[in-house]
Amino acid sequence: MKKLVLFSIALLFTLGKTYSQNAGEIATGVAGAAAITFIAIKTDKKTIAKEIAQFRSKEYIINNIIGKTNGNDIQFETESLAADDSAGLISIAFNCNEIDERGLLLAFFGPNIDSYGNLMDAYAFRYIPLKKAQELFQRIDIVQDTNKKYMSSDNDVNNVYIEFEDIKFVIYRDNGEQIRVFWNGFQVIWERVAFDRSKRRLSKWFK
Repeated sequence: MKKLVLFSIALLFTLGKTYSQNAGEIATGVAGAAAITFIAIKTDKKTIAKEIAQFRSKEYIINNIIGKTNGNDIQFETESLAADDSAGLISIAFNCNEIDERGLLLAFFGPNIDSYGNLMDAYAFRYIPLKKAQELFQRIDIVQDTNKKYMSSDNDVNNVYIEFEDIKFVIYRDNGEQIRVFWNGFQVIWERVAFDRSKRRLSKWFK
C-alpha cells in the first residue's frame, strides 16, 4: 500500500504541468512569477497536501527565495503550521539566517483554470515575510472584531472585503467566522481553526 501511494505521488508530479501566471515579483522583491502546477490525475487530496507542505514547499523556497548558492552550504528551516480540513490552504513557516529571510509560506491547493480554459486541481505558493505576515494576522483579527455586529446581523449576506498586496479576503459569518481567500485564480476558505493555529504557531516558532 505504501509503495502504491508513493507511486501515485511520483506519477502525479510527473504528469503535472506548470503554467506561469504573470503575478509579478513576490513580496520580498525576489524575482519570479507565481508558478501554478496543475495536477493531471486524481488521488487522495490529503496525501497530495502532505507532499506539497513537506517537499514541494522546499523546492519553491530554494528556487524562488534562496536562489543560487554560489558554492556555499545554505541552511534553512521549514515547518508546517496548519491546514484546513479541505487542505485548500496550507501554512508553512520558513527561516534562513544566511540570507536573512524568514516568514510565512502559504500553499494554495484547489481548482484553477489552466491556459486552455480547463478547470483542474492545482497548487501554488505565496511567500509573505514575517513582519508582514504578523501584520496580516493582526489586521484580519481587527477587521473581524470591528465588523462582528454587522456580519452577525445577517449571516452569509453581510461581507467585509480587504486586500493585502495581491491577495484578497472576504470575511463573513456562516456557522461561524469564515475567511474566503482569492489569489492568482485560487478561491479557498481559510478556516478559523487553521487561521488561529497558523498565527499562534508562527509567533511561537520565531520567539
